[in-house]
Amino acid sequence: MNDIGTDRPSGEFADHEESAQPFPLFDYLQLLWFRRKLIIAITVFVAIVGYIQVNEIKNVYSATATMIIGVPESQVVDIEQVLTRNVRTDGAAGEVEVLRSRGLAEKVIERLGLLNDPEFNPWLRQPEKGFFDFLRFLNPKTWIPTGWKTTIKEAVGVQTEVAAPAVTPSAEEKEEALRQRQLSTAVSIFLRKLKVQQLEWTNVINITFSSLSPETAARVANDLPEAYIVDQLEAKFEATEKANSWLTDQLQELELKVVESERAVEIYRDEHGLSPQAGGSILDAQLSELNSQLIIARAERAEVQARLSQLRRLLKGGGQGIETASEVISSTLIQQLRAQEAQALSRQSELAVEYGPKHPRMLQVQAEIEEIRDRVQTEIRRIAIGLENEADFARTKVASIESSLRAAQGESSEQNKEAIQLRALQREAAANRTLYETFLNRFKETSSTQGLESADARIISKAETPGGPSYPNRNALLRNYVVMGLMGACGLVLALQILNPGLMNPEQVQQVVGEYVIGLIPVMPGKVAPHDQILDKPNSSLVEAINSLKFSLALSDPDHPVKAVQITSSVPEEGKTTLALSIARVVAASGEKVIVVDGDLRRSSIGKKLGMREKHKGLSDLVVAGDADLSEFVRRDEKGQIDYMPPGTAKFANATDIFSSHRMQSIVELLKSRYDLVLIDTPPVMAVADARIIGRVVDKTIFVIRWDKTPRKVARAAIEQLRRAGTSLAGVVLQQVDLKRYGRVGYGNSGYYYHYGRYGHYYTD
Repeated sequence: MNDIGTDRPSGEFADHEESAQPFPLFDYLQLLWFRRKLIIAITVFVAIVGYIQVNEIKNVYSATATMIIGVPESQVVDIEQVLTRNVRTDGAAGEVEVLRSRGLAEKVIERLGLLNDPEFNPWLRQPEKGFFDFLRFLNPKTWIPTGWKTTIKEAVGVQTEVAAPAVTPSAEEKEEALRQRQLSTAVSIFLRKLKVQQLEWTNVINITFSSLSPETAARVANDLPEAYIVDQLEAKFEATEKANSWLTDQLQELELKVVESERAVEIYRDEHGLSPQAGGSILDAQLSELNSQLIIARAERAEVQARLSQLRRLLKGGGQGIETASEVISSTLIQQLRAQEAQALSRQSELAVEYGPKHPRMLQVQAEIEEIRDRVQTEIRRIAIGLENEADFARTKVASIESSLRAAQGESSEQNKEAIQLRALQREAAANRTLYETFLNRFKETSSTQGLESADARIISKAETPGGPSYPNRNALLRNYVVMGLMGACGLVLALQILNPGLMNPEQVQQVVGEYVIGLIPVMPGKVAPHDQILDKPNSSLVEAINSLKFSLALSDPDHPVKAVQITSSVPEEGKTTLALSIARVVAASGEKVIVVDGDLRRSSIGKKLGMREKHKGLSDLVVAGDADLSEFVRRDEKGQIDYMPPGTAKFANATDIFSSHRMQSIVELLKSRYDLVLIDTPPVMAVADARIIGRVVDKTIFVIRWDKTPRKVARAAIEQLRRAGTSLAGVVLQQVDLKRYGRVGYGNSGYYYHYGRYGHYYTD
């Protein structure tokens, strides 16, 4: 058998190897292939159950009728508000709800007599027997005898009578109450089977009804739109009758109001001596004209005032910028004076070249310029005086118009007191007459069109009797059952694998506990102990596994020979004692001297496995004996040609004190000098501290994990305790490996035992 993982890769290579396959898809596929029989069995079982269930489902037939909402009507007269319902595309959604209403469903049920059909009336149904009837016994209600139920009901009824005595209904009332319950139940069943759907962006509505009977499905699908149209016509006819009745009452009242309001107008006119044209229309026109003139006058006054204020502000500022005033700019005289000033300035400039400032001609030109400027200022003051006069005139005009307006308003107030009341009476009389004429015209329209109502909907496609069931699609359901069974079985296998706390391959061991696997010990068939099968079958797979483990142990420390080895585990029943005896006998068969020391002073088991049940001096006695002959504390297993040191008979000795003593170190060194291999079987790490103490004395420690049994957390915790104690670990041994399962599944990437079935003939198991 090949060795496993004795050469540990570097950290970089290990990290690369771990990251190479983040999701073990191939391992899961192998697991599913290995569990294919279980998966097939579960899938077949689910398929059989699904087949039975699908065949027990009753056939459901569906029929579809199509109708359109919002059909244009041919109106005899214009009575749109009473009869026409302008159904738009978005309004068809409301008609869909009408088709789904319980009231319309009750009418269809009554018309078709569906209360006599057991499909819609559960009171008429007979109990049906099926394959799954036995599941009804799981209902706790079926466990109560009928007599008990009657007694309980009577007791509850007595309590109710004591609390509030009820009046016993008559037979007719009971029958009517039962019928109402049946009708309510039938409507609920009816609506569950009904599907009304509006086609997108259209007024077309599909009405689909499903039933156990194809004839019933077609009948209901055709009768429901007809019932809807009849209901619509009845609603219109009822609305017309109500409109005529209401209009008649309103016309009588309005006629009285018209007569009374017109009589009140004539009486008021006669009492106050008013003419039909009274109301002061001329005075109103005068008031309107005065208001218009006042507005214009006020605007003119504001304009003149603004211009005057601007001119005053410029004059007050020393005349700077006065030339920019609009009145100054528009003055023809000022423009002429400015032209003369410009000419004088031009002559002054020419004379200044030849004459000095005191020359008579220069003085004459200067005097001319000053005269022109004085005339400009005089003209500006004249313009200002003119604006002030214009402003005074505007204010006077506004005051005059306001006075005339107040006088006209006073006159209008006096003259129109009676006219205002008259106009109010006239308006009331006119309004009553207009309303009366409107109602009279509407009454004539409704009276002339009564009986000519037409529906806003029509059937465009009737439902035909379906030729086959719409449900169930047995092939699709059966496929779903098969797929669900297959997926459920695969999920169950994967879940059990994920939830399995045990370790099953070297890769898992390395990932969980951080140690390499140096050996996989197969489980041997039969009732013969493995350490005995080694002698009976020297060419078995167990012997080859032990040999592989022996070489891996030797290579764990190539520079120093490994002679003293501790074998321990995390919890009991891991197979460490059997492994120690198996290694000892395989090594002894090669001619080497081997001794097995039973280091489990509390629960010794090696003696029982070797058939040495009597008590004999051993390790505990040797520790306290001092210088004694080693042979007194060692027994011989002639069958396996190995030496065995029992735990001893010194009951007063403490195991922790023994293993931590210097005497123990001396004993181990003595055994290493006399034997080629010293195997010490120690208690589990999680139970006591013996293994952690002995680990410091021996050369290497083999940690045993039972394949697919030892919990990962426990194994990891035990390894961590050994590391903290300074124990030198040779590696991990997976004990009691099922080679057939391991080989078929092909756990991990190592390929170890992957093709066990191909080369199993090399062994004599």
